[in-house]
Amino acid sequence: MIWKRLEKLRGWMREQRVGAFIVPSNDPHFSEYVAPHWGCRAWISGFDGSAGTVAVTADGRAALWTDSRYFLQAETQLTGTGIELQRMGLAGTPSLTDWLSACGISRVGVDGRLFSRTTFEGLKGNLAAVGIELTAVGDPFATIWDGRPALPDARAMVLDAAYSGEAAIGKLGRIRAAMSDGAVRIVAVLDEIAWALNIRGGDIAYNPVVVSYLAIEPERAILFVDRDKFTPDDRERLRGEARVEMRPYHTFSDYLGTWGGKTVIVDPNGLDQYHYTLLETAGARIVKEATPYGMISAMKAVKNPTEIAGFRRAMEVDGAALVRFEMWLEKIVKAGECPTELEIAAKLHEFRQAAAAKEGFRGESFETIAGYGDHGAIVHYEATPESDIPVGTDSFLLIDSGGQYLYGTTDITRTYHFGTPTAEQRQDYTAVLRGMIDLSAARFPVGTRGAQLDVLARRHLWNRGQNYLHGTGHGVGHFLCVHEGPQSIRMNENPVVLEPGMVQSCEPGLYLAGRYGIRIENLTLVTAEGCPEGFLRFEPLTLCPISLRAVDTAVLDADQREWLNDYHAKVYERLAPLLNTDEKQWLRDRTRPV
Repeated sequence: MIWKRLEKLRGWMREQRVGAFIVPSNDPHFSEYVAPHWGCRAWISGFDGSAGTVAVTADGRAALWTDSRYFLQAETQLTGTGIELQRMGLAGTPSLTDWLSACGISRVGVDGRLFSRTTFEGLKGNLAAVGIELTAVGDPFATIWDGRPALPDARAMVLDAAYSGEAAIGKLGRIRAAMSDGAVRIVAVLDEIAWALNIRGGDIAYNPVVVSYLAIEPERAILFVDRDKFTPDDRERLRGEARVEMRPYHTFSDYLGTWGGKTVIVDPNGLDQYHYTLLETAGARIVKEATPYGMISAMKAVKNPTEIAGFRRAMEVDGAALVRFEMWLEKIVKAGECPTELEIAAKLHEFRQAAAAKEGFRGESFETIAGYGDHGAIVHYEATPESDIPVGTDSFLLIDSGGQYLYGTTDITRTYHFGTPTAEQRQDYTAVLRGMIDLSAARFPVGTRGAQLDVLARRHLWNRGQNYLHGTGHGVGHFLCVHEGPQSIRMNENPVVLEPGMVQSCEPGLYLAGRYGIRIENLTLVTAEGCPEGFLRFEPLTLCPISLRAVDTAVLDADQREWLNDYHAKVYERLAPLLNTDEKQWLRDRTRPV
């Protein structure tokens, strides 16, 4: 199947006279997850992880680059395809440029709609340095992909300011205040559009965004979208309250051609090469966004008081559902039943849905990861009917899950053991927990970047010669994408500083291939409350007990023990009012002081 698809692509490449073609993972809006219409990389390779890049040569070679989260998954899914797996970040792995150079390629093609201006120019320079030409040659999948899914058409809605904390006209006013007279700002990134206009949709699974483009002019905003996604009332509301005009999605290109000689503000990281070139061809005066990740992204990252209150409410509703789920899971495993990974994920959804049926639940924020034993060592494992296994009592069960609510987004990982952990399992689990506590308890000066704090989560693992290759923390949207920028906590340098109001994860882990995985994750809020002047800290937002079964309490420092006990006391205090007598008793035991 895959080799036939590769041959179709190679036939198209020969028509375009390119020696290689590069297929990224994203859509024209640079979304982390994409609608099926843009699942080109998954279709051509068979690898369906969220991150990866495929390069195909006309003479029969192909390779896929992906990061450590997907090494095991990619190895399995690429078997028999003839596509080489390139493990990013490991010594000896060639870069895309070096690989193409070694293949003797002279001309490489891409679909300009799937590469941002910044990425395209960077790749163009890298390839030129080794004598390779990069050119934008269009979308081959428009012709070679039989049965390609249509553009998404999910219903959309306007999110009331009671949830967002600020009306769209106010957000647009703040954006316009940074624009020069007569300029237009072009926005192509979907969660930025959703935030700016207070709209939410369902065009991408788990991400409540609406496929669209946005032009913010001095006196009006134009949303390029399928208007039928919105009710007539919502269309009128956007027009009346925020002066938003709707035009068909496919007319965006024509609109850009009308800005010749005028000032257009764009984020070159967030506008694709094809549309950027249209602006250049039209003769627009292009002003490139200067702030990291774009000004709107930076605004969106700092949550307002209403959004923060919504996060806290979401954690309470979510936490109550998790308590009931964990009680169920413990009970049936103790009774000798062996639920499978898929059954566990489905049951967790049921508990979330039941707890929040009248509380604004809008589904999961990503596909639940429930991995037992060696499956837990696959960082982004997704159980399938073929891989699904029952949970036992000899190893760890890792569950990473989250919910979308009208008032907030959750993301939590807990790792469980239902038997008697071995000494090694206890040591590994405790090392991960100590790192999670140390980062969560950190006090840091204003102006601190995530990379400066990352070592706190890793040092106990490093002392044992262990590490994990994924980031420690990512930003989280407010009833938006569970992964967002611009801040991060990871080993890689990121110039964005942590600011009060930012919400991000804290999720160190350990993954032993073929054995088990451990990850413990809370969401946290950056706050100055309770800090000396000029300092900040993390306030844990997630409300769910951390399993104590595998904790070696003897090695916890006094400060770590105090943090854990204080956290568990807070969990009980906030969740108990939502629980019945039996649930309260269960929670009291799971949050007992250590």
